[in-house]
Amino acid sequence: MFIMPENVYWLLAGPSIVTFLISALCFTRISMKHIEKKMRDEGIHEPLWDKGLGIRINMYAIVIRRQKPAKATIVNDEAILRHARPIDLVLARVMHYSFTIAMILSVYGYFAYDFGERAY
Repeated sequence: MFIMPENVYWLLAGPSIVTFLISALCFTRISMKHIEKKMRDEGIHEPLWDKGLGIRINMYAIVIRRQKPAKATIVNDEAILRHARPIDLVLARVMHYSFTIAMILSVYGYFAYDFGERAY
């Protein structure tokens, strides 16, 4: 297995983690705030089952990226798609792609550099 130098690893992993954190913050503060405000104006409230857990963040992003309502869902897909803007699609994609890259690099770093042993 090819092991890249650790400083190169951190040059790749650091920005991807920071990008995910910033994009998740922007998605929740820009996209979700806009969508939920428009939904409240229509009389549709956010799901009651998500009391501070933030699970609906990923659900909204999946609906926006899929661009069509699912047959069985726990969020209101039609309302989300009706109020989603093009920037919401960009933010959802950046959030998912940066999370995927950060997780792949985290798993690689755990096994390649033995980060699990450094925790002790």
